[in-house]
Amino acid sequence: MRMKKWSAIALLGSLMGTCFTAGVYAQDVLQRVDAYLRNDFKIVVNGQQVTLANPPLIYNNSSYLPVKELGNYLGAVVNWQESSKTIYINPRINPGQPTEGNNINYTEIVFQYPYVQYFDYRGATYPILTNTTEMTYYRLKDVERMGMPTVGLRKAKEKYSEEIYVGEDELKKVWGSEPPQSSYMYNEGVTVTGENDPIKIKALKDYVESFRYYEIDKIPYMSSPIIIDALPELNTYSYLLVENGHYFRTTLRLTQSNNTNSNNQPEYVVGSSSKENIEVVKVNK
Repeated sequence: MRMKKWSAIALLGSLMGTCFTAGVYAQDVLQRVDAYLRNDFKIVVNGQQVTLANPPLIYNNSSYLPVKELGNYLGAVVNWQESSKTIYINPRINPGQPTEGNNINYTEIVFQYPYVQYFDYRGATYPILTNTTEMTYYRLKDVERMGMPTVGLRKAKEKYSEEIYVGEDELKKVWGSEPPQSSYMYNEGVTVTGENDPIKIKALKDYVESFRYYEIDKIPYMSSPIIIDALPELNTYSYLLVENGHYFRTTLRLTQSNNTNSNNQPEYVVGSSSKENIEVVKVNK
């Protein structure tokens, strides 16, 4: 199919499409640039193709969309304040407003060979901590990272880790005709979520691999990593693992060393807190 021709236009100041009346700008804030209208671009919002009154603009290899139109599709209120030349993008639901009542009754589930599964969904690949009991459950925070709405779905709480999961039957209510596709991409070592620095990820994976098999007082220990999640505190991570048939959780911390690698990049030393046997702790509460 022949590609439609690009339409060259002049773009002034901030790219706001035709959402607002820009008013009169002082000469020193105007900048003339060349941009292109791309009427042949498709826009998909929350899995549904939408038609915008104003087509995307391409400038300097970046796409620009009319903020007010897009905001409406995303459930946001977009306001323009002429006096300060400010665009306000406000979610329709107050982020501090509870989405569920205080008394939440969760279905209780117990770890049964939890594992990380990768899913392709709407143009990206996501790791999901998965647990299968009488049905398949997916960790809630991983699902929400994918952008799936989960308000109103029945949730389950894992007995030992106390993390919240949502069952596959519930998720089918929100993914509709666009289910995520299982991706069988090979993942070397333990999965690390919430951390994008490849040097830090490598340090964490190397540390985990070095303690897969060891002995203390001639007693052998075998660890099977499940997942590492970055915590809000910088360079701090929660590590979930199975060791000698029991589930443990420990906190890992990265400290930058004085050494650098061959590419003159910093190296990190990994330290850990004592492993918490979460099965024992939970039972004794």
